[in-house]
Amino acid sequence: MNSAEKLVYILKRMSDPPYEMGITELSREMSTSKSAVHKIVSILVKDNLLVQNPSTRKYSLGPLAFRLGSVYSESKGIWEVSHGIMDSLAKKTGTAVLIGIREGDDPILAYKMGAGKHFIYQGQTGSRFPFNASAIGKLLTAYLPQERITEILSTRPIEKRTPYTVTDPEKLMEEYAKIRMQGYCISLQENRVGAFGLAAPIRDRHGSVWSCLSLVGSIEVFRGKAADVWLSLLQEGANEISWRLGFRTT
Repeated sequence: MNSAEKLVYILKRMSDPPYEMGITELSREMSTSKSAVHKIVSILVKDNLLVQNPSTRKYSLGPLAFRLGSVYSESKGIWEVSHGIMDSLAKKTGTAVLIGIREGDDPILAYKMGAGKHFIYQGQTGSRFPFNASAIGKLLTAYLPQERITEILSTRPIEKRTPYTVTDPEKLMEEYAKIRMQGYCISLQENRVGAFGLAAPIRDRHGSVWSCLSLVGSIEVFRGKAADVWLSLLQEGANEISWRLGFRTT
């Protein structure tokens, strides 16, 4: 096999059981040196086509592979298990319901559904969220490795989208810790004046968080009992999607 054929083989192999393999296993299957396999895998990881499980040190398909698959057909992947839940949430809350994924370090809008009578969500599929504002942006950033969060806050510009956007790195670190502790994120007018956002993590079969379920709507309707009910519904929906993706707590 030439280099291009090896690259395609690795991607295709990761789509079959056991869905996660190490350099030695791939090298053996491909009858190729470990150094050659490692070189190709490194390229795929750099471009987010593969990710490495920090516990097993093995590799599996990454968020860019998911994003490409989503472009090809919205009937595959997370959409297949989540669209019914999203539709139900949209009808019960009257808000826009979103699925966010993390591509590398960047929170991305993968899917959206529904809209309120007085609020139309303007974000386009594939658009990026700021890591310091919006429920999706903050939640997906909060579940990055701690050292990566520190690097992002120290090297990237922290944009102030509205008067309510937090830009202080120390306060953002506190916010990320709070999100991980409580298991959800609330954003009030941080990314757009007049809008609220809620997000809850979706876990894959390894328990990793690279996607989330979110509600977005007018700040005017996010108050009192409605806020508590919607948060409960959102968390139930995110947990159901996680379960359908293979995540088990026991």
